[in-house]
Amino acid sequence: MMDTILNFGLIFVVVGAAAYVAHRLASLVIKVLQPNPVADYLGTGKKQRGAGQPSFSDRAGATIAGQLPVSLKTWEGHLRWAQRGDEYEGRTVEQIIFMSALFGGLGVLFPLVIPAPVAWGVPLILLVLPFSRLRSAAKKMRVRAEQSVPEMAALISAEAAAGVSPEEALMQASKMPGPLAGLVREASAQAAYLGIPVFSHEKRKGSLREAFEGSGISALRAFGVQLDVAASKGVDVAQRMSEISSSLAAEYRQRLLRKAEKLDTGMTIAVALFYFVPMMALILVPLLIE
Repeated sequence: MMDTILNFGLIFVVVGAAAYVAHRLASLVIKVLQPNPVADYLGTGKKQRGAGQPSFSDRAGATIAGQLPVSLKTWEGHLRWAQRGDEYEGRTVEQIIFMSALFGGLGVLFPLVIPAPVAWGVPLILLVLPFSRLRSAAKKMRVRAEQSVPEMAALISAEAAAGVSPEEALMQASKMPGPLAGLVREASAQAAYLGIPVFSHEKRKGSLREAFEGSGISALRAFGVQLDVAASKGVDVAQRMSEISSSLAAEYRQRLLRKAEKLDTGMTIAVALFYFVPMMALILVPLLIE
């Protein structure tokens, strides 16, 4: 029984070590193969030797992606959200795919070294690890953006009360840190690039509303509609912005109260999963093996 427990412990330790080594190796490969902006500026970088050429990780990831029967739009959305929070800077979906393939290839070596049935789960774990980390980062940024809505609404309301135009108030709000400000900056850049208004005008939908509606978050979609309507009215903008700020703050407090009420249930489930289940597994698995 003790030997079985030690074997399971050894497998988990080796899996963790293999995942860490694969992650560091893939990061090193991507770092070496990525263009260096400083070297490019000085005229000694890869771009000077081959302008416009994608890196090896991009080309390899694109080749692998072309063989996949699924669309990558979902992961592109995850990557955009992660980058709005200053994570995965300079990364592409193709590089994530390349890293995943590299992890899986290194993981195949594990069952060859330890010929156990459970060891074949290591390549699968390493294969999905980069995508799991990306989705986790994107989810964290979405939650952070939703939490920043009352703060941004209060800032825009204060700017509007000072007599600033809605566009200028939005520009000041885009200087805030966090993914929500990053989304606002994207909307402003899109408006400047396409020559369309930031807020809706007549029959033309503004870039801000399009960006917030495309975020996939109901709170941001509602916030974008309210901002767009308040700015398009042209009168009593400060009062409307103040009302929006107050309503969003009250709604956010209600959500916090609901989450606090569900905290006890969540803690019970966490305790059961991370303490009770492993304890029962340590007791029952050796008995079932015998």
